[in-house]
Amino acid sequence: MQRILNCRTHDFAKPAAASELVQAIVASEGRVIMAEVAAGASPLYGEVTNGELLCAFGCDLLLVKGMNCRTQAIQGCENLAHFKALTGRLIGVSMEVLADPSLDDPRACNLNNLALLQEADFYCLTAYDKPGVTTERVIDALRQIRAMTDKMILVAKFYASGLAEPQEYARYVLEGADGVMIPAPASCRGASEEKVACALAAVQAVGGVGITTLSSSQEGADEDTVRQIALASKRCGADMYNFGDAGVAGMADPQALYAFSMAVRGRRHTWVRMAASLAR
Repeated sequence: MQRILNCRTHDFAKPAAASELVQAIVASEGRVIMAEVAAGASPLYGEVTNGELLCAFGCDLLLVKGMNCRTQAIQGCENLAHFKALTGRLIGVSMEVLADPSLDDPRACNLNNLALLQEADFYCLTAYDKPGVTTERVIDALRQIRAMTDKMILVAKFYASGLAEPQEYARYVLEGADGVMIPAPASCRGASEEKVACALAAVQAVGGVGITTLSSSQEGADEDTVRQIALASKRCGADMYNFGDAGVAGMADPQALYAFSMAVRGRRHTWVRMAASLAR
């Protein structure tokens, strides 16, 4: 697989093992953008899905959040396979790690739901700061998923206190994750460039993809703020950047995403991604 920057629809249509996708992301030298789409949110404009809109503004990968794995319904289209066909991008699915692994939740991270997601190109294990959702619980879920797939697995563990210690992020990679999300500089309390850079370096040192995430509702901030966060993330050495879904209508603010893209990779790569036909 060539670097993500050079991939087009026919490249994204091919199955990619974790090792191939990781290499394609790292080879892009900090110029890959992923954006989340809330499956249950009505599209901002009824004529297109939110995913299509984000792609039109320059994102490379899409991460579907809050999807019922049994129905695979995404507002504005038929299902996950249809969503991929409409956008021509790599599509990941976020599954929430719950404190009780035995709960029969169609959106939770478990093997039953994983078996239904063969159309997904990669997975994200999302863990919020809730009672019982500990590091060990996340690692237990990660080990189970890793044993069943060779696709890329990301971990997004959030903490009310801000950032975790660098070695905790690195541990997820040592336990089987291919990449880890870390709050972008200034996106949560105490997220200084120094701390974020140390966390990213720890993940990368053990072979993982270091991802900064803008997911504290600042994905709906003004363009200048987003641009500053973008440049700070790149200075910290991130391999990839993630936008959360709280910008507008269950997705990032498309204009904020465009500003971010222009800041980290300039006009050439931004406009080519925006303009490239799905027939390529």
